[in-house]
Amino acid sequence: MTQNLVITGYGWLAGYVGEALNDDFNIVGTSRSRDKCHALQARGIEALEYALGDNTKPLERYLPNATLLLNVPPGRRSTNLDAFTKHMLSLIDSAIRAGVAHIVFISTTSVYGDNTDETLTAQAPTNPQTASAKAHVAIEQYLLSLREQVNVSIVRLAGLVGPDRHPARSLSGRQLEAGNKRINLVHVFDIVKALGEIIRCTPLNDTIHLCSLSHPKRGLYYVEAAKAMGIEPPDFTGTDAEPGGKVIDARECWAQLGITPEFADPYRMF
Repeated sequence: MTQNLVITGYGWLAGYVGEALNDDFNIVGTSRSRDKCHALQARGIEALEYALGDNTKPLERYLPNATLLLNVPPGRRSTNLDAFTKHMLSLIDSAIRAGVAHIVFISTTSVYGDNTDETLTAQAPTNPQTASAKAHVAIEQYLLSLREQVNVSIVRLAGLVGPDRHPARSLSGRQLEAGNKRINLVHVFDIVKALGEIIRCTPLNDTIHLCSLSHPKRGLYYVEAAKAMGIEPPDFTGTDAEPGGKVIDARECWAQLGITPEFADPYRMF
């Protein structure tokens, strides 16, 4: 019998993951939108209309011995995420009661905060400053406390890039500061390889982060990216200053997974 891979929050990233793993797993995706569920079903994906806080009983029937990929963003502009965090923890409890085998939580490198110029490995202490980052840390800590009951993999992602997504587009034409800050990006194709390894093979029962292996100044990088895309470049101040800002050092994490990232150089992402 084919194992279920249940993906809560079947959005942009989940679309790539589901397509890549569709031959190995029975993909079950959740969405708050009924129309989105119909669209997923038309693509051969078992879809369930579900929003955080809903009754989990309909979802639990898919969870025994399954992998649950938690990929529900809290909303970056939200300032009070107590309800979001509470509902996520409740979903985790329900999944464990249902006999889930493995929980993979998509987290973010924003848990380290931005007020640092350090190079950070996955073992670096967290310093969340936004409501979203604090919610992610709370969920991470709760999952890590449950590792004797269920296999847990926490995957912190740097800024997302893909064939149809690049931050340079949202920065186009803007006047921005701190051009000397270093970028931390990761390509969706490399994320999919990593998640495939984590889900197909031995669960991590640990925390990793994923990022490209070089970190140019954003005042240089985003200007070049915009030019390559044929859009108006942003204008940064401070680009000539010494490089600053955090660096997500993911070398050990890629090695742990046995993966050489295809997009180790962010200049290959556009």
